[in-house]
Amino acid sequence: MSTKPTLPVEALSLNIDSYVACSKCAEEVAHIEPKISLQDYAAVDIGFTQWGLQVWCRRHQTNIVHIDFNGQQLPADFRRLEKN
Repeated sequence: MSTKPTLPVEALSLNIDSYVACSKCAEEVAHIEPKISLQDYAAVDIGFTQWGLQVWCRRHQTNIVHIDFNGQQLPADFRRLEKN
């Protein structure tokens, strides 16, 4: 993975358009009282594998998604944007 910044600094803020979640967690959280957000309920590990990037549900010990990079090394920006 390249660590050379390729994104504008604005891209380091929360820009998620479509969240990824464990379907089992989503089903469970819909029935929990008092209500809790899926974001607070979910417990995920996210990391690089020999194939690409994997999102793993710790709560259910299951794969959520595994993105195959097809052997390509994609640029990645690991800078941290801190809010004051």
